Amino acid sequence: MNNADDKSFPLRNIQYLIREALTKTDKDEIKRIAKKEVERELKAKLSAAVEDEVKKALADKATKQEIAEISKSIIKKLYKDLSMHHPYIIDRIKV
Repeated sequence: MNNADDKSFPLRNIQYLIREALTKTDKDEIKRIAKKEVERELKAKLSAAVEDEVKKALADKATKQEIAEISKSIIKKLYKDLSMHHPYIIDRIKV
């Protein structure tokens, strides 16, 4: 036997023992844990990337103006709908 076989023989035994010792339940649990860790890492990275992009977009004056116009339009339509079709809702508002 040469040196390469001496070093790889215990490794093959260990791999066999590890493979033999894991049951289907163990493998499923390992998959579940790995999936949870990957999802957590991806969520953290994704949320950081989204936050950076939103900060960049909101720093632009044109974007702020566009958001303001959209918000005004929505509020106008909501007010019109409430006043025309549901006046009792406006009466229920406590000041």
